[in-house]
Amino acid sequence: MITRIEIDGFKSFSNFQMEFAPLTIIAGTNASGKSNLFDALALLGRMVDMDLKTAFSDQRGDPSELFTRFEDGSTSKEIRFSVELLVDKTIRDNFGGEESLKYTRLRYEIQVKQTINTRGLLELNVVSESLNPIRHDDDKWVGIYIPNVTLEQWRPKVATGKRGIAYIDTENGRSINLRQDGKGGAKKEFPLNNISQAIISIVNSVDFPHALAAKEEMKGWRFLQLNANDLRQPSSYLGKDSLTHSGKNLAAVLHRISIGTPESILGITRRLNAALPSIVRIDIVDDKIGKQFVIQVKTADNREFSSRVLSEGTLRLLALCVCMYDPLFRGLLCFEEPESGVHPARMKFTAELLIDLVTDFEDADEQLQRQVIVNTHSPVLLGDIFAVNKPHVFRVWLSQMVTQISDLDGRKQKLHTTKMLPVISGEAQVGIRFAEEEKKLTLAQLAAYLNTFDSEFEPFAHA
Repeated sequence: MITRIEIDGFKSFSNFQMEFAPLTIIAGTNASGKSNLFDALALLGRMVDMDLKTAFSDQRGDPSELFTRFEDGSTSKEIRFSVELLVDKTIRDNFGGEESLKYTRLRYEIQVKQTINTRGLLELNVVSESLNPIRHDDDKWVGIYIPNVTLEQWRPKVATGKRGIAYIDTENGRSINLRQDGKGGAKKEFPLNNISQAIISIVNSVDFPHALAAKEEMKGWRFLQLNANDLRQPSSYLGKDSLTHSGKNLAAVLHRISIGTPESILGITRRLNAALPSIVRIDIVDDKIGKQFVIQVKTADNREFSSRVLSEGTLRLLALCVCMYDPLFRGLLCFEEPESGVHPARMKFTAELLIDLVTDFEDADEQLQRQVIVNTHSPVLLGDIFAVNKPHVFRVWLSQMVTQISDLDGRKQKLHTTKMLPVISGEAQVGIRFAEEEKKLTLAQLAAYLNTFDSEFEPFAHA
């Protein structure tokens, strides 16, 4: 679970910071930077798993375009990411190794610079990298979201004042050190000489348990931008049984769930029926001739329909229900515009489903870490989220594009940057301090703001 991020030098982010709840809703108009945040998370998840050139190549735009662009056409020289994480207490590797972590609250930082080599080609290198445990006394996030009665379930107790040294650190700008644990154990040293890959990306065993836990958390972040055509497709026998970012393989995921936990299909049907009472049954048809699995629903009047003819809204709600009952779904899910294709009258169901999908730290029986970040420009969804009244589970933020003046090599430059402010209801808190002029917004203020931009919205395709 990601609990905080700081970004500088990436796209529209300059000295940016934001905090995350189990469910985080980012509201704002088009071109306000909502998708840029997902891009930042996607890039970071790739950087900890592969070399920088490969990680940067599979993003929106050319690698050089990912660096913040200033008014005169120049770009930032470096990108810096800092994230704070809550990881599971136990980490396993692919070789049968298993270790219990001393710390489950970790802070990871990486700084990458761009240069042009003698052949005129872009080079990307690591400038600094670190991974540290977060001191309990400094951990404001835990105090806001996790009650004392369940705290040790998620963050093991450590003797007061005890803290290991960094698991990864940059030493005097000369080298990056990777340590086996936080007590000064065996370490590997990497000279800072054109390092083109994050050091954490080479960790693959429990010899470095905290580094592996941080890496696995970040590389496991998933992104959904559902496409109706992909959701409708049957799943080939040879296809994967995990949902793609666009919604492919939905039938295969349902088939896997039906084999492993057949009672979950009943749960999925009940949840979908709560929003769409006409649907009373969901089946996975094994099309042996076509060698594929097909989703089929039965309605209250005994008619049967395949996924090929279901509405986009129905399929999107079904995909969310499937995520809830999928035993393999854990970690972070970033979801683009869940309101798309869904009738406003069914937005309440979407809001309830999103909240039920994530980890509730007040539930003593909760075992899985599940987190969702949503971006939206729907005032209806926001109102229904607040109506659920679980402020310990969610936070809403407003994304806006603002203009600021920055100093670049002694020159004043105008920069359009993304700013996000929390929308507070009742006693809800955030751990980040804001300047006096950056007032926290109310739900009414946010709804009024979004409604002034109705002309930018695409009309709903009613389910």
